[in-house]
Amino acid sequence: MTTIKEIADKLHLSSATVSRALRNDETLSIRMETRSLILSTAAEMGYVSHHNKKNAKKNKKILVIHKYSAFRSQMDSAFYYTMRTGIEDICGKNDIQYTFAAIDELNEKKVNADGVLLLGNFSRDQFDDVLGLIRDLPAVVIGNVCYYRQRFNHVSFSNKESVTVALKYLKKNGHTRIGYLGIIEEEVPSMIGSRKATYLEWVKKEKTYRPEWVLERDRGSDRVEQGVSMGKELLLQKELPTALFCANDSVALGVLNAFNDAGLTIPGQISIVSHDGSYPTQYSYPPLTTVNVHPYHLGAEAARLLIQRLQKPEKYTCELLLTPTLYVRGSVKNIAVNE
Repeated sequence: MTTIKEIADKLHLSSATVSRALRNDETLSIRMETRSLILSTAAEMGYVSHHNKKNAKKNKKILVIHKYSAFRSQMDSAFYYTMRTGIEDICGKNDIQYTFAAIDELNEKKVNADGVLLLGNFSRDQFDDVLGLIRDLPAVVIGNVCYYRQRFNHVSFSNKESVTVALKYLKKNGHTRIGYLGIIEEEVPSMIGSRKATYLEWVKKEKTYRPEWVLERDRGSDRVEQGVSMGKELLLQKELPTALFCANDSVALGVLNAFNDAGLTIPGQISIVSHDGSYPTQYSYPPLTTVNVHPYHLGAEAARLLIQRLQKPEKYTCELLLTPTLYVRGSVKNIAVNE
């Protein structure tokens, strides 16, 4: 069983620093890269919190199925690890044992649980594979994509709402020439909405659409590096937008790195709003304004919902959408007076 001391020794950090980072202690003053490295290393080493150790002999068991990429050794780990913390906290408070497994590792022996959480956006084929293994077990999906809504409970947020919050804030601050940088999206239900589609609908309605300001990269690679790549590509254009909406925090941090390296001042020359609410955005330079979709509570509410189903099975399924919150920091300039 991996311990906090083993993680600390591997990273040459104090046990106290590692412990506070794993508890998502926002008062801990360390660099964004260090915090992300702690989280990803803990996931790679199979660290299990004290809640799970305490509950090893309890009756009810939950299996959390995720993608390998959910805990990559980059900033993306922060978003998923925060959801994982929410799951662990609720399971610990309710004496529920839990284990995590990547979807590519699943087999009948590993599905030794009373209920299942699916963490992330899976393809229809992956949903079919999971259904074949879990059979009639109660299950809750955490993410934008949920096939078979009659079968799975679903906890998510509205992309339409969260993107609109960001664009309205930029407009309030005088920005009409807004670009979009993101990752090619999975198919999503209409009630959840596409981040890109919501952006396109907005700029076309405002008659400010510029196709050269819409950049995307394929899924699956390092999203921070993809953000760096898109930032450099954007800088080659003759005219820049006054603001960017980045479809996730990882991309935004990469873009910020590219702009800082090029000597572009943020928000003096261009403003940025990102999406997700991952805590490393508060430690960037400048701190990023982001739409927080509450990853901790996504995990916590999904765990609560599954535990309720374990305690009192129901014949219906439900969908829970969390309301996003805009965290205003230092990456947006008010140009309303100047334009």
